[in-house]
Amino acid sequence: MLLLPRHPVLSSPALPSSPSPSPSRFRPLPCTNASTSASTAAPAGAFSVEDYLVTRCNLYPNVAARVAPELSAIKSPSNPDAVLAFLASALELSPPLVAVAVARDPAVLTCSVPRTLAPRAAELRALGFTTFQMGLLIARCGAAAFRSPDLVPRVQFWLPYLRGRVDKLVAALKGNPGLLAADLRTVRHTVALLQEEGTLTDDDVGWFAISYCSKLLTASPDEVDAVLARADGFGVLRRTRAFKDAIIAAFSATPERLAWKAAFFRDELGWTEAQVKTAAAKMPTLMTVSAERLRRNWEFLNTEVGMDAERVASFPALLRYDLEGRLVPRFRVMRVLQARRLWRGRDFNNIAAITEEDFVAKFIRPFLVNVPDLAKVYEAAIVKKEAVKHSS
Repeated sequence: MLLLPRHPVLSSPALPSSPSPSPSRFRPLPCTNASTSASTAAPAGAFSVEDYLVTRCNLYPNVAARVAPELSAIKSPSNPDAVLAFLASALELSPPLVAVAVARDPAVLTCSVPRTLAPRAAELRALGFTTFQMGLLIARCGAAAFRSPDLVPRVQFWLPYLRGRVDKLVAALKGNPGLLAADLRTVRHTVALLQEEGTLTDDDVGWFAISYCSKLLTASPDEVDAVLARADGFGVLRRTRAFKDAIIAAFSATPERLAWKAAFFRDELGWTEAQVKTAAAKMPTLMTVSAERLRRNWEFLNTEVGMDAERVASFPALLRYDLEGRLVPRFRVMRVLQARRLWRGRDFNNIAAITEEDFVAKFIRPFLVNVPDLAKVYEAAIVKKEAVKHSS
């Protein structure tokens, strides 16, 4: 890591102290002889950038030696001191985060606080950022992103897709800091292409930004074209709502992984090629579900419920549902109602697909007079699932 474990941290009175992280998160790095000799070779009384990085920015000597050449224009500590004070006081960065920020972007020490850093903070506050959120932005994207003149336009681009929620944007940066680094011209082209071909709404784009698909929004045009081509392989027409799921599946899994999953359906579950294609076309994201869930759900649906592959392929969501938390409890309720001849329906997929609220309203409450323990049957199955979950 970047910190000296026993070195004074940002000792200037102007900088507020903050608790240091646990030692396990900041493992010491070995110091190089070259960096030590370089710092001691500086003339007496002369300003040494390398020494400053070690004593004031809390960098390891070997890290300081590596980044010092980038700061050769600095001849005195006055501007770097002002930057450190701004990071620590105005943005409330802890000393370890200040050290990380300087190590990742040494040029931040050359920035003007009144002309660059302070105005940038004011612009972000006007957009709804708190001091803490600005600190997270630097921690996740680096000081270079914070001081960039393109930062505010990029933030303004993403916020409408996230319904103006700064907290969602900051959360999205944890998974993809590139949201505030990618070229806006490329991003605009990609978003427009996805919205056109996949009929993505603005809310869909916002969901992409905070999901595992976030990096697709900042991918190169060639990468996006390759994903769209793979999505075509699911047999879903472009410019339909279903194509959005095809895009998600194509981006989330490599072609080799998708081919393996198709083979799993055929070889392990005994499905035909036509049945696999039917299921994949109806729900492309089914091909990203774990093999274990697919196997367990299929065995239950086939052996307990009595559904064949043709039927399940027509309702592939059944293979995605939580087995113990959804399928099994609802099936038990259905069997009780059928045994009492209170319900003559046989489409388990309809029971499995409705929301929890609708299921209770349609299949529990209306029958409590005739079957007083029906709710207990349902609840017992869910409690058993939770017990198994906690014991594993």
